[in-house]
Amino acid sequence: MDYYKISKNNFSVTQKYNTEAEAWAVADSLGTGYTVTYLYPYIPPTTEERLEIDQSFCNNLINIFLQDNRIEGVTAQQGEALMVKFSTTLNFAQVGAVTSVDYHIKNMVVDDVFTQERKNKYIELIANYLSKF
Repeated sequence: MDYYKISKNNFSVTQKYNTEAEAWAVADSLGTGYTVTYLYPYIPPTTEERLEIDQSFCNNLINIFLQDNRIEGVTAQQGEALMVKFSTTLNFAQVGAVTSVDYHIKNMVVDDVFTQERKNKYIELIANYLSKF
């Protein structure tokens, strides 16, 4: 895998692709006139670096979850019910186990507090994060 830049005029995006042909396929799907430029190879983080990165991401995810509870005006009873629902997921998040957090959130049942919109938000955040690796 390598990083390529797809660009045209004032638009550009840098992304990781398996091959230059894959980058060109994406560029072609955007329309005519796009160019693809090789930037640099993807070098995966060491095990230690990845753990640190995963823990940081999970800590941010926990903070987003807590903020969502406050913004949404969750009552104390609803908050307790939500914490019970999230208990396993939060345990995995505290140790940076992103794929386990992803699995558990995807399998959580939605309700009037943990809505489908919130579930989709967390799933998207995790998918975007994992796509970097």
